[in-house]
Amino acid sequence: MALAVILYIIARWTRDEPAVTLPSVLSGLFAIFIIALLDSGNRTQEIARGFAWLFFIVAAYAALPGFTKSISQAQKSAAKTAKSTVKGGTANA
Repeated sequence: MALAVILYIIARWTRDEPAVTLPSVLSGLFAIFIIALLDSGNRTQEIARGFAWLFFIVAAYAALPGFTKSISQAQKSAAKTAKSTVKGGTANA
């Protein structure tokens, strides 16, 4: 569940949205509370694990496009910087 929360924050951050808002914190705490209640019983423990995996999959699905876009932008920026450094003659060859 903690990984799902981190991925959700990363997804909002990569879309230039506020990463942490009061409604998102309250809904996250509610989901964690419900899963913790389900996890405390022997018969409902598997349901809690299923919900936790479901939250993780949805958060990963939401975070992946923005995360890969951020990585590709960083790679392009690094390649551009490397080219300008090599052309400027400051690279140690």
